[in-house]
Amino acid sequence: MTNVVTILGSPRPKSDSSRLADAAASILSGGAGASARHVINSFRNVRGCQACQSCKGKTDSCVVKDDMAPVLTTCAAADVIVLASPIYIGEITAQLKLFVDRTYSWFMPDFHSNPAPGRLKGKKALLVFTQGNPDGSTYERIFEAYKAYFTRQGFSTEYRCVVVPYGPDHDRAVEAAEAEIRKLAASLL
Repeated sequence: MTNVVTILGSPRPKSDSSRLADAAASILSGGAGASARHVINSFRNVRGCQACQSCKGKTDSCVVKDDMAPVLTTCAAADVIVLASPIYIGEITAQLKLFVDRTYSWFMPDFHSNPAPGRLKGKKALLVFTQGNPDGSTYERIFEAYKAYFTRQGFSTEYRCVVVPYGPDHDRAVEAAEAEIRKLAASLL
């Protein structure tokens, strides 16, 4: 069975992005469900990256001891990480961005010059984004940037941004998106 960790960045507990991430995790874990599921907005004690550089010298992991520390450890042991977020004000949510910033500790000390700078090689990442804007290409540069970030760390990275319009077609759009995300997840196996 594939060890899958799902990181949910939506502030809403039953969000469309969470539903799509769970669909992907189900496929990736062989139908047994994700081995770990973390909802970032439920953390009470989380700090951003402190830029202390301890992970580049004193240790090979983040030294900040808060609710994010065990999540980073769990992710480091996973085969696949599924990150999900709606797009709010032209960007992933602050909650998911906080997680991404803390993954700086996954880069080796010589990451500026090292052609393979990530500590977590051979892992896979699936980035699932949702947006209400009907033009699916509006935030393409953001998605490409996060794909490039995780790819540079050594992940095989795929992403999908799904337009989920609100209104009478919403439920149908989410169901169609689930089918699309399941196919994408299967292609990572």
